[in-house]
Amino acid sequence: MKNRISSAFFFVILLLLGALGAMYYVKAEWNPPTLSLTPEQTTASTRTVFTITAADKDSALRSVLVVATQGSNSIEIMNKNLPAGTRELREEFSLPKTGIKNEALTLTVTVKDTSWHRLGRGNRAQVVRQLDIDSKPPVISVLSGQHNVNHGGTGLVVYSTNEELASSGVKLGDHFFPGYPYQPGKYLCFFALPFNADPKAVTPILVAGDLAGNESTIGFNFRPLIKKFRHDDINISDNFLQSKMGQFAELYPDAATPLDIFLKVNSELRAKNVGSLIQLGKDTVPQKLWDGTFIRLPNSAPMAAFADNRTYKYDGKAVDNQTHLGVDLASLAAAPVPAGNTGRIILAEFMGIYGNVVVIDHGFGLQSLYSHLSEIHVQKGETVPRGQTIGKTGATGMAGGDHLHFGVLVSGVEVQPIEWWDPQWIDHNITSKLQ
Repeated sequence: MKNRISSAFFFVILLLLGALGAMYYVKAEWNPPTLSLTPEQTTASTRTVFTITAADKDSALRSVLVVATQGSNSIEIMNKNLPAGTRELREEFSLPKTGIKNEALTLTVTVKDTSWHRLGRGNRAQVVRQLDIDSKPPVISVLSGQHNVNHGGTGLVVYSTNEELASSGVKLGDHFFPGYPYQPGKYLCFFALPFNADPKAVTPILVAGDLAGNESTIGFNFRPLIKKFRHDDINISDNFLQSKMGQFAELYPDAATPLDIFLKVNSELRAKNVGSLIQLGKDTVPQKLWDGTFIRLPNSAPMAAFADNRTYKYDGKAVDNQTHLGVDLASLAAAPVPAGNTGRIILAEFMGIYGNVVVIDHGFGLQSLYSHLSEIHVQKGETVPRGQTIGKTGATGMAGGDHLHFGVLVSGVEVQPIEWWDPQWIDHNITSKLQ
């Protein structure tokens, strides 16, 4: 009897051990969490913001530990136990402002999961980064002289620094215009004095940030040239509304009349298209693709100037007010449109109020725009030489008749085009500084 009991007891123990073994096999998976630490740079400061990204599809994440070590000195930056069931992790941190010297540092990030592997201690993922600590901001030297900028026009500042930069540019009001490496140790930045900025109230500031995240700001010699822009009254006819608003009707299904559609298009869609151009301004190359003056549409007469303020009237009553950006040029119907200068096509499609539009990038954030085209003869990604036909004039979009709306943009902000047709202006304000 005792032998039977002993055998049964032994069998139960074997079953329990087998169950525990199976459970351990399941729970003690061996796959460590995925772990990354960004930015992947070798220089840092207390301004640098690091991001930890971790995930584990097999077990939940248990903890995250961040330690900075300099010689015998170790500083615990983060030590956190994570909520139960955490599968993904994203944490940001910076180096402490005290206790860190301007010398080499080892940064260690460790993430553990809840696996039973290693006798319950879990799997571990670790990133070790060797960093040089730099707390000194870059020294900026402005190399270009006078910066006389027309209201609504373009400026160029050339500068150097004592170290490599991660980013730089000009901040003016709500706008930031990126700078670009130009020559070894030298940078340049095209910036605009927007038509809707108060020239007496805004001051451009040159900003430079180094690879460690240190930042410097400096002013430079700036003289705004005040300009008064024109005002026009534009009468909106029923014929115009009937012929033009149908193409936009599906965008505003709740609009009751063609006039209602017009008011939506002239304000909401206009603002959306302008925002798209700002984003498109980032699609540029850090090199000068253009050379000399820009070509004006041949044998054309001006119809509207840059920054004309327009009051739109219907039945004799003012219904809207907007600002016309770019220059309207009229020639023969379906006249060939030349590329103003050499560059790469970054947009060639229908876009809202502009109709069929082509945008050419000329490098360093300088771009040109050609809209209301009846035909487009180029494709996105092409490089076109100065003077190549890119399309034909037309009346697509919000155009009331066949013409070319020509614009120049600096980092997506429309500026005065006539400057870029003027060889003397280009020589005094651009070429002389680049040389």
